[in-house]
Amino acid sequence: MAKPIPIPAIKSRATTDAKAPDGRVVRAQRQRESRKAALVVVARRVFSEKGYHSTSIDDLIEAAGVARGTFYLYFESKRAIFEHLLDELFATLQGIVRRIDVAEGAVDPLVQMDALVDKIFATLVEHREIARILLRQAVGIDADFDRKLGDFYGRIERLLERALETGMELGIVRPCRPELVGRCILGAVKEVVHHAFVTRPELGALGPTTTITTIDTNLLGREVIAFTLRGVWALPVRP
Repeated sequence: MAKPIPIPAIKSRATTDAKAPDGRVVRAQRQRESRKAALVVVARRVFSEKGYHSTSIDDLIEAAGVARGTFYLYFESKRAIFEHLLDELFATLQGIVRRIDVAEGAVDPLVQMDALVDKIFATLVEHREIARILLRQAVGIDADFDRKLGDFYGRIERLLERALETGMELGIVRPCRPELVGRCILGAVKEVVHHAFVTRPELGALGPTTTITTIDTNLLGREVIAFTLRGVWALPVRP
């Protein structure tokens, strides 16, 4: 009886691709990522120019120069791309915040705070289009927009609360109600940023050529820190 002839195993395309991704697959993935990033850049600009409520999907599609179907491959709605922008900004701010080091030999805490606040304001300048949307859009028109805005500010408040709690533990912040003081700080910063990025007439529309040096972020940072730490009282405080 003749022996059966062994049939060589045939590697499936899926197995081959899993071991060594096809160059076309990699290029396609990069193209998708690039296209999504381009949509995000366009949305940031259009939202800033027209406002969130006045911007339509058609506006975003026209500005990006893509088909409607292409847009929906990446974002299911106008709100979805706006949420992406907010999440992106929050993640950046969260990555900047660092615990103040009060160990022996560490840099002076005020110097550390100066550097931290400078980075925060520089980030807001870099994301100035989103800052303008956050500060100038009316609430009460779109419940979903209001919810996302409230969620964003809620996360910022919790960051401030944790920072104040840490400061009290380290002995560099007076005993206080961190949730109340955090809101005071947030309110003050929002008003300063609104004036710097939205209402200052000499800055016009704050186009893409506006640089960090156009807005004196160092001055903003020093005054915000001074006001937060010392208020406006110049006379000795009686015990």
